[in-house]
Amino acid sequence: MKEVKSYKFILFKIQFVLFLISILGIQNCFDLYSDSKQDGQLQQSVYLIDRYYYWSEEELLDPEILPENQWIPFESKSLGFKKKEKEYLYVRFSDQFIRQLQSPILYAEIALETFKVFQGKENVYIAKDYDFIFPHLIPLSPEPKGFIVFQFQSRYSGYIGLDRDVIFKNHSQALIELFIENFSKTFFAPILLVLSIIFMGFYFLRRKEMIFLNFSILLLSASLIEALNGFVGFFLRQYATYIVPLAFINFTFFPFALLLFLISVFPPFFRNLFKLVAASHVIIFFISIFRNYENGISFLNSEEGYNWIVVLEAIVAIFSSIYVFSKGNRKLREIIFGILIIIIAGLHDTLVDLEVLSHRFRVIHYGFFLMLGFFGYYVFKHYWELLHSINRMNAELRSKNKELQRLIQIDKDLALAHALQKSLLSSKYNEDEKIRIIGFSQNLESVGGDYFDHIKDSMGNWAFLIADVSGHGISSAMVAAMSKMAFVGAGPYLQFPARVFHLMNRHLVGKTKNLFITASYLFIDTESYTATFSNAGHPSFYLIRNTENEVIQLTAKGKPLGLFSHQSYAEEIVNIQPKDKILLYTDGIFDLLNAEGESFGEERLKSLLWEYRFHNLQDLSSILQDSLFRFSNGWKHQMDDLSFLMVEIK
Repeated sequence: MKEVKSYKFILFKIQFVLFLISILGIQNCFDLYSDSKQDGQLQQSVYLIDRYYYWSEEELLDPEILPENQWIPFESKSLGFKKKEKEYLYVRFSDQFIRQLQSPILYAEIALETFKVFQGKENVYIAKDYDFIFPHLIPLSPEPKGFIVFQFQSRYSGYIGLDRDVIFKNHSQALIELFIENFSKTFFAPILLVLSIIFMGFYFLRRKEMIFLNFSILLLSASLIEALNGFVGFFLRQYATYIVPLAFINFTFFPFALLLFLISVFPPFFRNLFKLVAASHVIIFFISIFRNYENGISFLNSEEGYNWIVVLEAIVAIFSSIYVFSKGNRKLREIIFGILIIIIAGLHDTLVDLEVLSHRFRVIHYGFFLMLGFFGYYVFKHYWELLHSINRMNAELRSKNKELQRLIQIDKDLALAHALQKSLLSSKYNEDEKIRIIGFSQNLESVGGDYFDHIKDSMGNWAFLIADVSGHGISSAMVAAMSKMAFVGAGPYLQFPARVFHLMNRHLVGKTKNLFITASYLFIDTESYTATFSNAGHPSFYLIRNTENEVIQLTAKGKPLGLFSHQSYAEEIVNIQPKDKILLYTDGIFDLLNAEGESFGEERLKSLLWEYRFHNLQDLSSILQDSLFRFSNGWKHQMDDLSFLMVEIK
């Protein structure tokens, strides 16, 4: 236990140190990047001056035709406004500083609308793509023409114009800065894709572990966000018709993928809650898309329609995480840290968009990777624990396989024992011109201690033995086999039941290991029509005679075999008649129970024999077997081995 606690404490310390290193490293990167960017811009970039705007209800083919007094100066650093319906916005600024640049371009970080760019009277650039989220690098003439004019026409309802950095730069320097600024995204995108494939492989190895599948989907979505939102996405702008919808759909899908991942790790109540929120997320997304359909899908307008569900998801995730953590569920510590980091990062960028915070840098990208780091740590730890559990299960499986092999061998031995015991028993059906015999045996287990035998001597007389070894199972079956051998040894004295039992007892005493045998023996003289019988602690047997008023019970005194040496046994003689039937049985019939716990009992047996006394032996035997079977509901309530031997005098 101490080793486990130490292991967990070491993991927590490593996790905490990694967290601090990540925070400090990111902060240093922010500072270095911010300082280097500012220095680079002062040396290589020229900011806009003389910024003006003009609203027009009609498109102007030549913006220079507007008189100077109709241009309105901007009062703030912004280069855009709230959109006016069916009006064009023109933004103008001086291009005099392009003389300082060898291959001048205008770098516009965000311009989501369709627009045209004029340098003087010349139309130098046309942007035809809606919802375009990538920077524009607009080539300019190195000779100033007086002014740069942007003409905007947008279906985006929130904003029209330019936002963030709009700077004159050298073309090569702009590409270098764009690459450096997006280097981490470009670098991490393939790493995330590889990790996604790896965890997808984990899922196929362990199909029941949905955490691997959901984390793989989350990593794939993250990889697309990083790739399409960076340098790679910019250079695929010629495929904007496909790239822009894919990027926006993936922005919406990422929160859904995050919910899928949380469903696979949180407790059952929160899983159901997240499933409900995830379903709402998808439904509201499609509703917003259809509501804002205008000559095609407008992703930016749709985004305003479902942003509130994303905020709701964030609130649900925060409160769920805090509640689970407060209840002492330390296993989800990494997940909770990751959720809080990504939500705080998203909140920061939202406040930047609302201009509540200044745009020094965007933290969503770094919060995004910290979240994936914590989630990845949790999943890898889960996989590590899974490997250990697999090793334990493999060890247990090997142990169980050995046990199974042992049980299989026991089953084989039992099957062999059953076959051997069956070969020792007399046949269940036999007859001659004077006697008809039917036997039945139902063991509690594969082998049992019940045993019956019938032998015909050279004079045509018949000897019948039924025996019951105490207990049941293999040990009883072995003693039953011993009693068979002892009975065979008494073969010369079959007409003397007491002598048969005396010889059997002498052979069995001291060899049965505290087990004993009860038995009934019957010898029928077919010439004199007499039956001589003896009993060794066994239940009486029955004589069924149609001319009597009831079933006749035949018994003789005697103790069980195998217990006492020098034991004597009594003999009794009874006359028999044609059509008489005799039943020898073991006490397993009396002990048979039904579903209510009621035993079959002696009186029920006698009553059944008397009721069907006029049936032939085959029918009477079938009726008895069927009654026993139905009484115990298909032998479900059998308590002991049971057997009977039925004899009919022809």
